[in-house]
Amino acid sequence: MSRESELLSVLTREPASTETLYARVGYATLMRLGLIPYADFRAELQMLTADGRAESYTAADGATMWRLPAPPES
Repeated sequence: MSRESELLSVLTREPASTETLYARVGYATLMRLGLIPYADFRAELQMLTADGRAESYTAADGATMWRLPAPPES
């Protein structure tokens, strides 16, 4: 799987922090993808956001939260 598909597979419509997503992906997968450095992991999530495949916002506690975008309204 590509980096993008691996990261998209752990995103849901429920917001999750960067730390939570990092744990969901797991160390072995992070190592295989070359995303063990936290900054690299965040950069990959930011690219998904820039492409419109993910959304992010800053929570009240300062954590960055990520989720899949809501489906378009019909």
